[in-house]
Amino acid sequence: MTEAGDYDPGPWKGYDFKSARAAYDAHVGRSYDDAVKTKKSLKDLVVNSLSTNCKSPLVIACDVTGSMGEWPATIFEKLPLLDLELKNYLDDPEVSFAAIGDAYSDDYPLQVQKFSSGKDLVARLKALIIEGRGGSQTRESYDLAALYYANNVEMPKATKPIFIFIGDEGLYETVDKDQAKDIAHVALEKRLSSKQAIEALKQKYSVYIIRKLYDGYDNDRMSATDERIQKQWESYLGADHVAILPEAKRVVDDILGIIAKETSMLDYFDKELTERQTPLQVKTVKKSLMTIHGPRALPDPGKSVMKRDKTMAKTKSLLGDKDE
Repeated sequence: MTEAGDYDPGPWKGYDFKSARAAYDAHVGRSYDDAVKTKKSLKDLVVNSLSTNCKSPLVIACDVTGSMGEWPATIFEKLPLLDLELKNYLDDPEVSFAAIGDAYSDDYPLQVQKFSSGKDLVARLKALIIEGRGGSQTRESYDLAALYYANNVEMPKATKPIFIFIGDEGLYETVDKDQAKDIAHVALEKRLSSKQAIEALKQKYSVYIIRKLYDGYDNDRMSATDERIQKQWESYLGADHVAILPEAKRVVDDILGIIAKETSMLDYFDKELTERQTPLQVKTVKKSLMTIHGPRALPDPGKSVMKRDKTMAKTKSLLGDKDE
């Protein structure tokens, strides 16, 4: 764990968040058109296999349909925080980003990026095509991402692989055999349910989802659609592996909170979060993670809770004057 005075921003030194986010937003707006013009195919975006020799692989698989397009952009905005803080929780971490769409309606329903760390994560996120479409069935092709990462990733040195979905919809009940072969590069011998695909993924990774509600809350209640989606994910992963998050800007905090649970570093997470964020932001994150962390008392925000003053000051300088 980094101690005060030992902080090193590494490749992120001088990283300009505002201009980087603006550049990414512009890229998102044209990425699909550029892909169509250059005739990029699924084979260009889903390689036959991935491999990593790191000890702590992390997969972040984000639904990029419709309104979800803002979420990978927010992850991009906070990449230094994600990359630097992961190193405080995990030994030798690398991240593979994946983009999920709808295989029944999208041109690019699955995209995968190689495992990377440091500033190479910028190139990996920018390589994703944000199609922003999706179907209208409140279901997307999460099953194909599960199949791919369960079957086509080699991690010979991994000790704690973690897989985090980020999305707002549910899964199709069954996996289409042709889609499995053509998109996820998995030949199925027999019919497979999406739950079985997720079970295969769970054999290889600790699997979670950060859920953006499809309809949002009405008087603090989920819609019937969101209740159905929530019930499905809970039946696949368990309620203690499903977090509901109302705003994109807290998504990296939730990712780190999940890692903290997996590494038994909840006290560290509480302290780091409380020092870095406002009380309202902390409350949002803690409420989102309550299903995963359980109820926990927060440190007193009026006191210094960490011997990382210099570290956090420099982290904040990477994030700008205010971590919104």
